[in-house]
Amino acid sequence: MRCRTLLQIVICLMLSLSGKAQELDLDRLYEDSNLAPVGRLLAKGEYELCGRICEAAIQRGMKAPEWRLMRVRALMLQGQEETARDEVELAVKTYPGNLELLMLQHENARRLGRQDIADQALSAVNEAAKSKPANDRTAQEWVSLGQAALALGADAKKVIAQYFLPAQKKDPKLEAAYLAEGYLALQKDDAARAADVFRAGLKAHGETAALRTGLARAFANGDREKQLENIVRALELNPAQAEAHLMKAEVMIGSEKFLEAEAAIQKVIEVQENSPEAWALRAAVAQLSAASPEKISAARKKGLERWPQNPEVDHILGRVISRSYRFAEGAAHQRQALKFAPGYLPAKVQLCHDLLRLGDEEEAWKLAAEIRDQDGYNIQAHNIGLLEKEMNGYVTKSYDDFILKMPKRDWPIYGESALALLREAKAVLCPKYGLELKRPVMVEFFGAQQDFAIRTFGSLGGQGLLGVCFGTVITMNSPGSLAHGRNNWESTLWHEFCHVVTLTITQNKMPRWLSEGISVHEESLRNPAWGMKMDATFREMILEDEATTPVSQLSSAFLNAEDEDHLLFAYYQSSQVVAYLLDRFGPEAIQNILKDLAAGKRINDAIADNTESMDHLEKDFNKKLKDMARKQYGALADWKKPEPDEVKVLDLESLTSFKKQNPKNLWAIRRYAEAMVQQEKWEEVLKTADQLIQVLPEDTSAGGGYQLKADALQKLKREEEELQNLRYMAEHETGAMPIFLRLIEADLAQQDWASLQANARRAIALNPFLRSPQYALAVSAEATNQPEEAIRAYRCVLQLDPATASQTHYRLAHLLQKTDAAQAKRHLLDSLALAPRFREGHEMLRNWD
Repeated sequence: MRCRTLLQIVICLMLSLSGKAQELDLDRLYEDSNLAPVGRLLAKGEYELCGRICEAAIQRGMKAPEWRLMRVRALMLQGQEETARDEVELAVKTYPGNLELLMLQHENARRLGRQDIADQALSAVNEAAKSKPANDRTAQEWVSLGQAALALGADAKKVIAQYFLPAQKKDPKLEAAYLAEGYLALQKDDAARAADVFRAGLKAHGETAALRTGLARAFANGDREKQLENIVRALELNPAQAEAHLMKAEVMIGSEKFLEAEAAIQKVIEVQENSPEAWALRAAVAQLSAASPEKISAARKKGLERWPQNPEVDHILGRVISRSYRFAEGAAHQRQALKFAPGYLPAKVQLCHDLLRLGDEEEAWKLAAEIRDQDGYNIQAHNIGLLEKEMNGYVTKSYDDFILKMPKRDWPIYGESALALLREAKAVLCPKYGLELKRPVMVEFFGAQQDFAIRTFGSLGGQGLLGVCFGTVITMNSPGSLAHGRNNWESTLWHEFCHVVTLTITQNKMPRWLSEGISVHEESLRNPAWGMKMDATFREMILEDEATTPVSQLSSAFLNAEDEDHLLFAYYQSSQVVAYLLDRFGPEAIQNILKDLAAGKRINDAIADNTESMDHLEKDFNKKLKDMARKQYGALADWKKPEPDEVKVLDLESLTSFKKQNPKNLWAIRRYAEAMVQQEKWEEVLKTADQLIQVLPEDTSAGGGYQLKADALQKLKREEEELQNLRYMAEHETGAMPIFLRLIEADLAQQDWASLQANARRAIALNPFLRSPQYALAVSAEATNQPEEAIRAYRCVLQLDPATASQTHYRLAHLLQKTDAAQAKRHLLDSLALAPRFREGHEMLRNWD
């Protein structure tokens, strides 16, 4: 069928779309009653059809301004900004007081970089606003006035209160009112408020792709699962929704799924061939996937084609590559964006974060202050200001190789220990990987988790993370923070310094899985109890759940982890891949892979070039991992859980019978042990614990046979056997604080100085702020003629336990007397000042030479 007139073209399009325009009254196509159905076509992504219908309606003389509004929006959604410019110019002449048209002209002018037209539109809004009483304004007019006020620099909170909220009150179903407020909150980094606003919009107005996309963006830095759910829903409502596709592309880039990212970007380019955002993301994909410089430059140039000085292109490009730890390159793009537009706030905020992660804190603090002056509502800049104030009270210790920052109370407790461990890590790891550090590494410990989160991520969050490395900057939760006593800060610090080495060697051009895998592996080499080892959860994930991720896609296991177990398994699997590569191909292979990554080679190519093809590697590794799960953990045990008809769980006789018939069945042994514990039959518990140890000797965790046996022995008052059992667990577990404290108590009583010192160190690696391990370390060091270690530990005790200060001062005086008489005497006098009747102190003073 050949179409000649515009009407015929529209009808042809509608017929070809088989029902998508069925709501239209074709006999009265251009009457205003069809505005709502045409608007729904626009919302569903039928931009071309909507635009042509509106064009025909305008030509037929339809007077409703909505035909012009939808026509211009349809053109802009197709990337036809120049055509939209001409049509909106004509529209505002036809409807000079229409605030919505004027703000659409303003938006179009900004996209074209025509500040002169944008300013004229705002001036026209101001004049039009004077001609209409406030009580007569529509809800949409309140929204348009609020948008104009923001463009003129009005305070965001006042705009919400004076414009957007009145609009929502006047017309609770107006989608534009919720979109305006929600996206304003996102611009100010107030994601929580944005999410509330978008949810309110969905409840009041109903489902739309725009509101779902806004909600997805609100979850972008908090809840990845909810973000993806909302992206999917938005694209169901509007398959052409550019923002949803671009968000999906960013998620895929973060997972290093570059082909999927390209596919999402292409969806946008098919509709908007010159989309700056899409081409900026394409340039980011090219840069992160080691494409040629020409390809990167071509994509960036295409993004700037419509407006050669558009700051958004470099901002998006830099922001995305910074998420892959390419902070120096990202910062360079933000600086370029600010050359184009010195006041462009998103680039300033991102540059501030990049500078913090590069260790350029002074410039970052100044930039954050500048952002606050420019925008008092910016949450991230406000938080950074609070962080700067907090860190001004920190202790800073600067050396040639390290700069350490931590709260004042922390340095006397573990500062020197942290420095010593860092220097040990540098001495071991730098030569091993062939690195010469050319600048000191900055290491910052934060006493409050919220300060760690702001310094590390720019916003609150990150619960559960202990440390993060950005290259030559490490941020750590203080071992005295809320996470104390559960995590080994020494192993974390070793882990993070290993990141310093690998990220520096590769210039931050390495996938997350390889960086984490090497760090976890190096932990286990430093201390076999550190790192990660096979356990029942990992065994099940490998053999039953098929949770192993192909090596070629391993970075996605971190971003797409379903829960904490899957995230931990991603770390474990990564470390096992590294161990496999080292075992099969030697350390040279790892070193060459890192060099190839620094040169810009893709990870899968670098691995294949230095080891074997990825197909063979994945097949062999999976076989080895399954063999490990079967043979190295619980090989003697029967892991099968019985069917309900095989045993009655609550019937002890049935359970006993099943256990007797299946003496190696883990499920039966554990259930029987639980029953015996409940009945306090400790001899039987002891026998069952031995059975559990026999079939699963590798499990030294709190849920294993060794702990069960220790509990039974304690109840039976067989202390020596209990302690022997606990000592074995202490050697294999790094987080067993109750065990360490129990052994410290016993070792101190028995004056077993070597064991006392070992367990004191283990406890201090979890929480150096506990008095008893520090005291145990001091006593054991003094008893074994280690005066320097004893002095350090007693000084910690002095900080932690003022109640025993007199005795501690006395011990320090005794230890320092031969090497520093003046300081020793001060300690002695302090001791006597606190306890004037202290006989040993008086005797020491009388005998002072």
